[in-house]
Amino acid sequence: MRAVSDFDLRLFTVFRTVVDCGGLSASQSILDMSLSNISTHLANLEKRVGFKVCRRGRSGFGLTPGGTELYSSITELFESIDEFRSKTWLTKKRIGRELSLGIVDGLISEHQFKLQRAIHKLGLIDDDILIRIDVLSPDKLKSSLANGDVDFIVGPTSIASESVVIKEAFHERMTLFCSAQHALADKKTQKDKIFNQDDKFGFVSRGYLRESLQPAFIPNFETAAIVHSMEAAAMLILSGKYIGYLPDHYAKTWEDLNEMVRIMPDVTSHVVPFGLMYRRDHKLPLPAKLLLEYLKPSIAPTENSQPAGGLIAAI
Repeated sequence: MRAVSDFDLRLFTVFRTVVDCGGLSASQSILDMSLSNISTHLANLEKRVGFKVCRRGRSGFGLTPGGTELYSSITELFESIDEFRSKTWLTKKRIGRELSLGIVDGLISEHQFKLQRAIHKLGLIDDDILIRIDVLSPDKLKSSLANGDVDFIVGPTSIASESVVIKEAFHERMTLFCSAQHALADKKTQKDKIFNQDDKFGFVSRGYLRESLQPAFIPNFETAAIVHSMEAAAMLILSGKYIGYLPDHYAKTWEDLNEMVRIMPDVTSHVVPFGLMYRRDHKLPLPAKLLLEYLKPSIAPTENSQPAGGLIAAI
């Protein structure tokens, strides 16, 4: 084989992604290519290297001995390229790149997740990195990631698609709250009042959450307000007219001031898994890689991460 060209790197990327996904069909969504197009790329690769790299067809997908060795060599090549790029970046006086991330609102009071500390460490390396943080609702986070507007996001893992790498970070407990002036504030009478068919309670619904999160077993809740941020929900709850869900860490300030009260937490609380997510096909800029590295202490020991074979696809 002659000198490696950009065309060869593209063929290597397609081949590696197909192998990581376990076949042509499984790699379609990641590569955003048709089966015939992927097959053509593999055929062109075999012409370039001069031997058959895989078996594909009705019998299923499998690597030939030559294909196995080629896959190992391609992996080493891409790792070398990635290491070279990282070293080149680090030797510059300035990193000089933009870091874009999206987060859900209210994250600042989540002490399990040390985003502020990680950003501080990043600033110690280079204080000229342009950081853009967008505080968005989960549905907007999902679309921003899909459109490539952000490098990675921090939010509920339920919004992730198959094309996203997930690193679970923490679990956030959500509880139903009311204000200290609300009719349900007296914990001794909460149960009687909440199941009293004659009473109706205005419920704050967050527009981006499925209505199934509203306790279905409590018939006298009525959606009386729709919000798209944690702060708006808290303001309505504090008004004394509405009840609604808030993360325990976010509501703690008002709990400590005796301005908010939990409503039957043993029954109404639920846990939401949160994580760091980035597109499998997105080549993360060095500042994003560094920030992810600094966030490792916040990442749960067991990660719900998919194989990251497609991360090199942007070469």
